[in-house]
Amino acid sequence: MSSRLDDDTWTWPCSRAEITAGLRRMYADKSLTLSRVQRLPMAGRRPSIGRIQGLTAHFDRSGKPGSLSLVLKEPRGTTRAGLAGVGRREVGVYAALAPLLPFPTPALIAASVGGDWLLMTAESESRPPESWTDEDFVRAVDNLVALHDRFWNLEEDLEAFTWLARPLQADFSVHVAAAAQAIGRMVESGRPETLAGSPWRMRLLAQLTTQADRVAQPLLQAPPTLMHGDYWPGNIVILADGHQVVYDWQMAGVGPGVIDLLTLVMKSRWAFGELPIQAAELVTRYRRGLQERTGALWSDEEWARLWDHALMWQFLEEWIDILAASPDAVLRARAEELDVSWLQPVAQAVARRLPAA
Repeated sequence: MSSRLDDDTWTWPCSRAEITAGLRRMYADKSLTLSRVQRLPMAGRRPSIGRIQGLTAHFDRSGKPGSLSLVLKEPRGTTRAGLAGVGRREVGVYAALAPLLPFPTPALIAASVGGDWLLMTAESESRPPESWTDEDFVRAVDNLVALHDRFWNLEEDLEAFTWLARPLQADFSVHVAAAAQAIGRMVESGRPETLAGSPWRMRLLAQLTTQADRVAQPLLQAPPTLMHGDYWPGNIVILADGHQVVYDWQMAGVGPGVIDLLTLVMKSRWAFGELPIQAAELVTRYRRGLQERTGALWSDEEWARLWDHALMWQFLEEWIDILAASPDAVLRARAEELDVSWLQPVAQAVARRLPAA
């Protein structure tokens, strides 16, 4: 059932009854009545997939007025054709896994069963992602260690949550096919020219997809855990007390934790340039933390191999498709950054780990 906002003609997907029921659960107060819902602009942050809207719910509790800032998300489609809907995945995390996580997430107020929409609390950030300090990155790594430790080697237990992604297992062929199709579109259209017009770049993409099994093999041998799937400052709110709230669980899945760590480092570099702390320090802290908690120990060579394969997989799974859909002007403007941040490191990893075609 759809309704309309009090001060706008924008159609919204949830009913007043659903919002009221969610607020009553949150406050454990059956007397709560919803008086008004006000639409608010969303500043800065955007969801990775779908539409997002800020709301303020005004209500009365036992005769006393109150209000709560909320975020309404309407995910669109799936991350890949043939995979579970991203909304269903995120709703599943908030509804079933949030109490088990070692850090806070937004509170889920209401959601559709299929994940077509979800309503959650909005968190006020004290610092935007581009202003993170070295201490913020260290805390993010510590939280990641705690998350991966909590679900370390619990792959069989996580099978109960069928909506979680399995990128290197059940979903593997879908991701590889999507990358191959993206390369095919580039070859056919000659766009984007930055990639399609460069023989060495196209050979690099082709080698990744044709040897995807080799790319995945070391990652499959690593202990599986619960992965956020898109863990970086853009999906983490820093509160006034320094604590971090992690949201946007649309890519949550089961796999090796190194992928989450690599995403934190690589995506932050791509978005912000130089970080306030060296990536090597974050990697060392993560490895040391996992060793203390789980006993997991990698030699430097073993870790370097794992990191290379995580880098190749991340590029294959996500970036080939993104780059194929990127306008020429955008890639030309960031051509040097793309080379330094992604293409050259991936090419070096391929040269070290994959036999020549």
